[in-house]
Amino acid sequence: MASRVLLLCSFVVLAFAAGSQAKDFIVGGPTDGWKVPAMSDALNKWASANRFHIGDNLVFKFNAAADSVLEVSQDDYNRCSTASPINTYKASDATVPLPRSGRRYFVSGTPGNCDKGERLIVVVMSDKHGRRPGSAPVPAAAPAQSPRAAGLVHVPAPAPAPAPAKGAAARTAGSGSLLLGALLGAALFAF
Repeated sequence: MASRVLLLCSFVVLAFAAGSQAKDFIVGGPTDGWKVPAMSDALNKWASANRFHIGDNLVFKFNAAADSVLEVSQDDYNRCSTASPINTYKASDATVPLPRSGRRYFVSGTPGNCDKGERLIVVVMSDKHGRRPGSAPVPAAAPAQSPRAAGLVHVPAPAPAPAPAKGAAARTAGSGSLLLGALLGAALFAF
């Protein structure tokens, strides 16, 4: 019976973990990707329509012969400056992990493209905010509790107590109740 409880607990933990798996986001969407957009705010509109979480990845798809991706500071983003990038991505399917919450700023490495709208702000949600629908945090290990306290064992409501017996019958009934209580207690806490 203990193995069934362990199996059930393992299944519940795995189900929670599966609901909070990391996700890869193709920047700009699968058809547009990382390029100068038709509307100058299109990439940031795309970003605001998505929820990014710790552990997710941004995938920048672009023509590596003509473009690159630079991660920059907020000031450099605002000025469209490519002079001091934090990170540079030159591969056409550049994957950028999102290991912490906060804002991340990206601009095109091609001169003039940032001014035309090829730039992006991504807000990565903290663990405390904005879970994906249908997902839940992986619970921390909880102290062990009895199956009864965990709701795994149904214990019916107690029946009204019978009137006390007298004489020899009282000694027999009292011993039987004590024995039954000890067996039930041992069975419940043996899980």
